[in-house]
Amino acid sequence: MKYIKDVENIKISKIGLGTGRFGTKVSESLSFEMLDLFYENGGTLIDTARNYYEWVENGRGKSEECIGKWMDYRQCRNEICISTKCGVKNKGDKWFIDLSREMLERELEESLYALRTDYIDIYLLHRDEPDRPVEEIVETMQFLKEKGNIKILGVANWSLERVKMANEYANKHGMQPFKTVQTWWSLADYKYEMWNDSNTTHMDDDMYKYMMNNNMFGMAYTSQCKGFFQKALQNGLENVNDFLKHRIVTERNLKKLEYIKGYCQANNISPTSVVSGYITSNSLEGTALVSCSNILQLQDVLNNCDYVLEKETIRDLDSL
Repeated sequence: MKYIKDVENIKISKIGLGTGRFGTKVSESLSFEMLDLFYENGGTLIDTARNYYEWVENGRGKSEECIGKWMDYRQCRNEICISTKCGVKNKGDKWFIDLSREMLERELEESLYALRTDYIDIYLLHRDEPDRPVEEIVETMQFLKEKGNIKILGVANWSLERVKMANEYANKHGMQPFKTVQTWWSLADYKYEMWNDSNTTHMDDDMYKYMMNNNMFGMAYTSQCKGFFQKALQNGLENVNDFLKHRIVTERNLKKLEYIKGYCQANNISPTSVVSGYITSNSLEGTALVSCSNILQLQDVLNNCDYVLEKETIRDLDSL
């Protein structure tokens, strides 16, 4: 397992386990089995959110509760890096964003209780609330950092403009800036149909350069490109389901597919080594978040997590 270079003395694995469905769509027993496998293979970063699967009856907080119960059972809290997110409530497919101090303070208390812990390693604002002054948000996060013994502050799905404004304000006033951004980031080229959600963002050249220049690290969700490259190479592009093809098939992605095919054949490796390695071997420090439905999917990622993808190969893929 690879790890991100020292950040606040926290051991952050470059593969992070996404747990959105744990405790709801993924049973507690299977969740524990996957958490055990991840932990036994050197994984430390577990990513969750207060509102995960809130659209399922009684789903709000279940992912955090499942993780808290597992850490308590395994007595491994100090070996785990917990990342959780706040500021969003769901009603069906509708998002309601509230970054007020009152809301965020209440959610932090709920998260700490559910996770059975007295500190949070990485605390992220799940979405931005553009109409709320960034200065107010930064001050609220500094308040929460002290109240909840939070190690690292970050954001998910924020624009570069707002990240810059927040960090400039934090640095000017002696506060901790945001050190990470969680966003769509993977080997795949992006088009709007990939997410169909104006509240999400993806890694672009400007965000990438800013994070590189400011010693930040990335948290890549959809790091496996929804399994597109693996499925296309293993089963044939014609056998990839239409929904996935609609979201990911672009001229650039098809060129990348051919490149990966040739690279894997020449080096006798799995496509997963390339897809994961694109993040874990990137010049920008980053962790590839993976959400798995079964043990075999997680085992495939873990079996290939140590592969070092050459920087030249990453540049070649980016240039296609």
